[in-house]
Amino acid sequence: MGIKLFLIRHGQTLWNREGRYQGEIDIGLTSLGIRQAKLAAKYLSKVNFSNVYSSPLKRAVDTANIIKKGRNLEIKIRNNLKEISFGKWEGMKFDQINRMFHDDYQNWLKDPYNNSPTGGESFKDVQERAITEINNIINENEDKSSAAVATHGGIILSLLVHWLQIPVFRWRSIIQRQGAINIVVIDKDFPYISTINYTGHLKPLYDDREDKVIEIYSGLRSKN
Repeated sequence: MGIKLFLIRHGQTLWNREGRYQGEIDIGLTSLGIRQAKLAAKYLSKVNFSNVYSSPLKRAVDTANIIKKGRNLEIKIRNNLKEISFGKWEGMKFDQINRMFHDDYQNWLKDPYNNSPTGGESFKDVQERAITEINNIINENEDKSSAAVATHGGIILSLLVHWLQIPVFRWRSIIQRQGAINIVVIDKDFPYISTINYTGHLKPLYDDREDKVIEIYSGLRSKN
């Protein structure tokens, strides 16, 4: 059946809560982020992972450590699983970036594939390294095995855009919440995506406050 990949976005951090771009800044999980990772681990507790991979950033490593608890596995750290570098935007809030780097920000929102955050990485560069790393992971695992990958929203989005072959300017159309789980089977180089942005393990009832980020982006995006 191919290899089954569980792509898990890290749990909440303080900067997630404050609405700041994190990128490559190394920030740990909040108490809620730890709880989110524990709930993801519980949901995946019956999966027999062959390997657990992680971005080198603390928020992803902490999530991976919680996922692998009770399993005789070591976390395999991969630099290519790091979040997008947001350059000068890191540590700043959405509206601050829009004020201080307005043209760069609007160009990036419209076409992140060819435009970079000020001093950061383009979506094209991120997607290329993410695809390279996932291909490495696929090659390291046998057919019919399962691997957990603790990483970041930008990395997961870049892979989903690639696998689904959707226009890259629509990458922000796919939401990734903190602690979300995505499941894809790669068989004979073909992706079968069964789950995107699953968060049912985190809350028993739907809470539309989780969609606040959509309102933020909608308010900042130029109509042109």
